[in-house]
Amino acid sequence: MLWPGLAVRLFGSNDYLPHVFCYLRRPGLVWTHVTADSLIGVAYLAISVTLAYLVYKARRDIPFHWIFLAFGLFIIAWGGTHFMEVVTIWKPVYVLSAAVKIFTALASLMTAVVLALNVPTI
Repeated sequence: MLWPGLAVRLFGSNDYLPHVFCYLRRPGLVWTHVTADSLIGVAYLAISVTLAYLVYKARRDIPFHWIFLAFGLFIIAWGGTHFMEVVTIWKPVYVLSAAVKIFTALASLMTAVVLALNVPTI
């Protein structure tokens, strides 16, 4: 399996090459950021899964259920930016990080516009 080996190489390393100076060469500070960003990413994912499950189970009873789905996409996108922050500590994948942020920006704008346009109707 690819993921466990990748995770061990990525997170088991003490080589914080891309951000060694950003974190003042302090492993405790690096791991504080890794822990916080990982927990935020997992929480965002759990919230999105819960919203999707809610819409699936009660879609006939919830008016405007697609708003929940828009928020789910928005939340997943934001969680992705936190996961990317964890990855870029070890691997300088700044182009991928920028792509995730662009996706997040588009999802955020889309959710904001759709919500604003539908508030009068709701």
